[in-house]
Amino acid sequence: MMNLLIEGWRGVNHSFALVNQCQILELLKLQGVNVFHRDLPFAMAHWNAKALDAGFSAQDSQRIAALDEPGERAVDCVYRITSPFRADGAHAADERPTTTFMVTEMGLSARSFEPGADLAFFTRAGNSIVTPTRWSRDRLVEHGLDGERIRVIPHGVRSDTFYPLTATERATNRANLGIAADEVVFLNLGAALWNKGVDALLLAFARLRQRHGHLKLILKDQRGLYGVSVEQTIAQLAAQHRMLFSVETLAAIQVVPGNLSQAQLRLMYGVADAYVSPYRAEGFNLPVLEAIACGTQAVVTDGGATDDFCESDVALRVASTPGTHDRGNPSEVARYREPDPEALVEAMEAFCHGPAISPAAFARGRERLVQRLTWESVTRSLFTVLEESTRQELACAA
Repeated sequence: MMNLLIEGWRGVNHSFALVNQCQILELLKLQGVNVFHRDLPFAMAHWNAKALDAGFSAQDSQRIAALDEPGERAVDCVYRITSPFRADGAHAADERPTTTFMVTEMGLSARSFEPGADLAFFTRAGNSIVTPTRWSRDRLVEHGLDGERIRVIPHGVRSDTFYPLTATERATNRANLGIAADEVVFLNLGAALWNKGVDALLLAFARLRQRHGHLKLILKDQRGLYGVSVEQTIAQLAAQHRMLFSVETLAAIQVVPGNLSQAQLRLMYGVADAYVSPYRAEGFNLPVLEAIACGTQAVVTDGGATDDFCESDVALRVASTPGTHDRGNPSEVARYREPDPEALVEAMEAFCHGPAISPAAFARGRERLVQRLTWESVTRSLFTVLEESTRQELACAA
């Protein structure tokens, strides 16, 4: 029986915490493991479960919250999922093997780690790293981490939570949001951060809205989590591009405030005709996977993290060019993909008069994807890594 200590975040809707909580729910189902949890400080002091609730059901929330620290019980291995990345006791004789969840969007820098962290700690002896995409893995290797000790384990989706709306649900919820039957709805739930590409989406939408008056765009305000308002981004772009952002275009942009439960997220994904994410850099981009699971076709940037799970039968991939920001250190180059503005407009326009992807092909692609990327299957892969790390540590000790 393995005693597993998870050190990380829970209770809030930051991506690290959401991944941790989804994995916890699956680890609790496994035989041969006792799961304990130690809460580590949030990255921002204002985060709290009341204001930034993770949106799980009451039953799931109770199961997650019930996990306690191990106390006097011996721990066989540690799984750490927090940021900045933490390295403890690199040379301590009693240190347990530690697997670190490590993900990056554009690349690591000194600020990615706690002060004084020894880079060698993360891959020494039985220690290892898990990351959700090849894009993220490549950035970790560029920073100097040992690629042989990095395992790519994708995120998953719960098909009992995220699944297509019925025709009645879709019609009712579109009506509740003031969406007419003939309107085409684009959706993006990302924060208004440069790497998320919400600015590129707004500009493409404004251009299309001049040609097609039946378009709407729904965005999610994430100021509670990141302190950045999408409304400020809209106002800035409207001031810079007055001819594009007419009164009618601005009225066609709807911002959803506050938190959404996972059940509410399903409804939001389901009312859209396309989930559009012209990101510049992502570590995974979980909303794209969730939207596809809910039966919504996607538009994503080509060449980035979503290449791992967005085939042509579930998403249109927008051509992009590689870009870098020089941080003054060869191991700290920030890499991104710049989506082509014309290709983005063309991809979105493909949805203006119906699905851009054959519904039958999309249905088959969606089914394959949600069967492959379940939280159950990807968490089993994580557990395998934890078992291997424990065995390797024992071998080294012997």
